[in-house]
Amino acid sequence: MIRCSEILEKPIFNNKSKEMFSLVYDVILKKDSNKILGFVWRKKTLKKEFSLILYNDLLSVNKDGLYVKSSYVPHDFDYNNSLYFGLSYKHGFSNKIVLNRDNELIGIIRDALLDMETGSFTCFEFSEGYIDDIFTGRKLIAAGSGYKIDSNAVILFYNDIVQEQGRGLLNMNKLI
Repeated sequence: MIRCSEILEKPIFNNKSKEMFSLVYDVILKKDSNKILGFVWRKKTLKKEFSLILYNDLLSVNKDGLYVKSSYVPHDFDYNNSLYFGLSYKHGFSNKIVLNRDNELIGIIRDALLDMETGSFTCFEFSEGYIDDIFTGRKLIAAGSGYKIDSNAVILFYNDIVQEQGRGLLNMNKLI
């Protein structure tokens, strides 16, 4: 598992020439399934223009960066065309508030966990506040059903989709 935030700013290498051609700018997830659509990179132009690396065009992801297949052909990407893609990490769900079904604030989305082997995202990670993060750890919202993402918030329909992450000072005793 890897967090979306850990992939941002990683170098992207062409597998054939082994040369870096850009950095990861954003992670795009499909809205209607739990799959990774691809990774956005910024073109080296004066205008803000982006291209997309589809998940299927990746050869590997490691600590050094992302390696694309030698047959990779860049796809132009436009953030204004939301019909083409699902959720953007930077613009779609990061830092959105999390509300329960009674519209009570329970946290803020901080990240999403990705399974690079299967090409899917498994859960959203949210914070209930710094003190809670230190003592109990962040909470997870399982990817799939049971929530709705609108322009302002992630709204949970059921409380049982929230899971403990098992980190934090209170859980340290359980590890020892």
